[in-house]
Parts: sequence; C-alpha cells; structure tokens
Amino acid sequence: MTKVAVLLGGISPERYISYRSGWAVASALESLGYKVYRFDPAFGKDSLIDQLPPLPDEAPTPQQLAAFDPRNYIACITDSDLSSCELVVNMLHGPYGEDGVVQTLLELCGIPYTGSNALACRLAMDKARAKLLFAASGIPTPAWVTIEQGTALTNELLDELREQFRMGMVVKPNSGGSTIGISIVTSGNFDDIEEAIRYAWSYDHTALVEAYIPGRELTVAVLNNQALPIVEIIPQGGFYDYAHKYRAGMSEYIVPAPLDEMVAEFIGMLAVSAHRALGCRGITRVDFRLDEDNQPWCLEVNTIPGMTETSLVPKAAQAAGISFVELCQRLIEVH
Repeated sequence: MTKVAVLLGGISPERYISYRSGWAVASALESLGYKVYRFDPAFGKDSLIDQLPPLPDEAPTPQQLAAFDPRNYIACITDSDLSSCELVVNMLHGPYGEDGVVQTLLELCGIPYTGSNALACRLAMDKARAKLLFAASGIPTPAWVTIEQGTALTNELLDELREQFRMGMVVKPNSGGSTIGISIVTSGNFDDIEEAIRYAWSYDHTALVEAYIPGRELTVAVLNNQALPIVEIIPQGGFYDYAHKYRAGMSEYIVPAPLDEMVAEFIGMLAVSAHRALGCRGITRVDFRLDEDNQPWCLEVNTIPGMTETSLVPKAAQAAGISFVELCQRLIEVH
C-alpha cells in the first residue's frame, strides 16, 4: 500500500478538531513513506487540499456550518483523486463523519477505510441507543432520558427532570461530540434546565439528559480489542469542555491513572465490553466517570477519537510504549 487518503475537516461542529487530528495523522503516515492525500469533503469535488488553514480556538457555529452542503460528501467520495487511493483514513469527527454517513458512502463505492463500520458508528454516535446496549450488556451507565426538539418545556416536565435527577444533570446533544452543546445543571432552577435543553437542541434534534455523576473523569483507549493504560483528566477549573480539551495547559492528564489495580482492571474490561457491544473495530476511546465508591459509569464510545497533540489516545499509547507514528501505522492495519 502506498497511496492513502485522509479525510479531515467536514461539516460538523468538530470541524477544526478534525483538521488537527487528520493533519497529524497524515504527517505521521508521510514519515512512514506513504503517499498521502488530504481531503476535506466540505468542499465537494474541490476537496483535495495541501495546506492547513488557520484554525480558530472556538468551535464553528451552527450558522457557519449551515453554509456547507452535505451533498458535497458524495462529490468528494466519488472523485477520481480519492477513489484511486488504496485506503481511506477517516479522521472526520462528529456528524457526517463519525455517524455512519461517510462510512456508508465509502462502502457503496467499494473503498476500504479505517475504523468501525457504518452500523457501529451509527450506534455509538446515538448516545441514547448506545446506552441501551451498554445496559443490556451489563455495563453500568448513568440514568437518562431524551427530549425531542419541539417538546413543550412545561413546568411539569421541568419539575419531573429535577425530581429524577436530584444530584444534578448533564444535558447534551444526543449525537454530539467534543462536549459541544453540553451543560451541567446542579441548581435545579427551571430556567437553567430549560436553557440547557435549548442549547443542546441548537446542535441536535434530540437532547440527552443524563444523571450527573460527581467524581473522577477517566477515559480508556481500546486498540484492537485491548485496553491501553487509563487516562485521568483533571480540568483546571470548570468541567472538561471544548476549551479544556483543546487549549494547551487547561487540563492535567495523568496516565496511567492512579487507581487500585483491581479497579483499573475492571474499568479496562468494561471499556473493551463497550467497544464490542457496539461492534467497533480498530481504535476507539471509551469515557467514564468514577464515583466516590469506585463505581465506574460508562458514558460513551468515540469511534474516531481525537489524534491531536493534546488528544487522549496518543497519551495512552505513549504510556504503553507505542509512539504516535506506530499508533498511526496500527490505525491503518485494521480495516
């Protein structure tokens, strides 16, 4: 294999993070001797790019993303420049890249690609349905409800949510990522709950309301059905939002996480179980909260985890003795 296409950018709220991930992976593959072509499907038949554009610190707004036509993905995938490549490395985060859409297009065109297949990606991206599979597989996950856009946010409904989630709630887009559109509400104030739901709706038709679990933030990279060392995330003030994830110095990462050996082994087992429950392959990242009783709670599986200089999977791989370049090599070996 010599010619590899890297998909990056896209039209999701994680567009700029995808650029950083994709560019880093493409550069690593070039260092291994591969001929790498970079494609941003947001631009359709003109998607082949050769320079990294300026990347703002803030995520693009829904209005900015609305300027892109999703049909451009079809023009990109069917373009002869891309179809002539022997493998597509998909580094598109979020909707249209991580939810089975681009995977389906690639499968229809008979183009091999990295990562989980279309079905696994759809299941993982739909957080509520993924949680159903976690629960069915005996994987503990916080209690949740979904609220569809257009639902009347009456005082009765808001009171029910406050009663159900007495310890607080996390409100987020059901199919989002990078903590975009997320709020943590612990006040019980009706206005705060309504504002959080409407904020999630600005990014998705479905808002997921989930029990807030006080405790430690942990994540586990799964590489070819094996758990890598656990990473503990300690944001410097506030919670682990978009800024804390992608701005250097705003979060501390400890790997391996300082955990009791049996607890760490159990969390690693749960991560692999969650990966398998959704039918994933290759590299994924499974996020957890660990409460004060050392009970882990599985939040979600990321089928195309970030691969930036501040991303968690490369940190876990490094702790396991796997360099970033070797990690990228392994990424393209499973497809």
